[in-house]
Amino acid sequence: MTLLSEGAPGFVKILRDLTERRTAQERLRDSEHLFRSLATNIPQLVFRTRGSGERTWGSPQWIIFTGLSFQDSLGYGWLAAVHSADRERTLDAWDVARQTGVYSVQHRIQRVAQGEYRWHQTRANPVDPEHLDDDWVGTSTDVHDLHTLQERQKVLLGELQHRTRNLLAVVQSMSRQTIRSSDSLGEFQTEFESRLRALSRVQGLLAKFDHGAIDLRSILDAELAALADGSFHTDKVQLHGPSALLPATSAQAIALAVHELATNALKYGAFKEASGRLKVHWHIEKAAGTQRQVVLTWEETGVPLHAPPERQGYGTELIQRALPYQLNAKTSFEFHRDGVRCQIATAIVEGS
Repeated sequence: MTLLSEGAPGFVKILRDLTERRTAQERLRDSEHLFRSLATNIPQLVFRTRGSGERTWGSPQWIIFTGLSFQDSLGYGWLAAVHSADRERTLDAWDVARQTGVYSVQHRIQRVAQGEYRWHQTRANPVDPEHLDDDWVGTSTDVHDLHTLQERQKVLLGELQHRTRNLLAVVQSMSRQTIRSSDSLGEFQTEFESRLRALSRVQGLLAKFDHGAIDLRSILDAELAALADGSFHTDKVQLHGPSALLPATSAQAIALAVHELATNALKYGAFKEASGRLKVHWHIEKAAGTQRQVVLTWEETGVPLHAPPERQGYGTELIQRALPYQLNAKTSFEFHRDGVRCQIATAIVEGS
């Protein structure tokens, strides 16, 4: 600036202290450098965005994970990596965020390398809480394994509730039928507890195989070992047949039927009489269509029977009525001169 005076012209210098501005700029650069260092070295997908959801920056992890370039991800281009079924609520969450100051949504983001969508928890917060339309910083964290586990737990809980209801229904039916066939409270107690133990044994098998298919031989072994009164591994008992996998829905009913047959043999038949013998054999044959079935034959001999029982017990009713109704099985139960003969034909799991 030039000043005119009475003598010669002069100059005035005006100095401004820029220290504070420069310090602020350096702090901003340091802060930006620190942010970039952190954002590019953590496993999450980091981004910067406007309060409307329009992206202004994405970390290298985002580019590598989604296959979308930096330019392609700007604005709303990043939505191309979000599963089409999740895009609407992903955007709706930004409307909520501008009211609450917190963005949070769980959605699927495509991992381009494997060509799969994985669940992510995406959260974001405004840089300045007083200006919710301005800059936000957020991360997307892979929670796919946790989400899958939670969904699996929901399925398991539903299955458990279903199995519990079914089990209670079986116990209720068993108690009613045991009451009807018992002449005294003591007889009821003995019979009911025996059937509960049989139910417990098959539940143990179901748990062991995670309620999947169970081999018929496993059921026979469990019941005969429990009730054959030391005769199981002697020449009194013969078991023979191929591997036959029963679905879990059938295994419980078949196990109860075998229990009733073994109990009857212990009280009146092959396990009681010294001359008694038991032969259990089974084979697999083709049923209707492509379905296959196992045909189980329980045959007792050496047991003199003067006359069949006058009253049908729980076991007879179970085999002749319940199995055909529950499993669409074909059954027969006969009293021959030298013992009981029972046959059960029921569907098996394909591949057994």
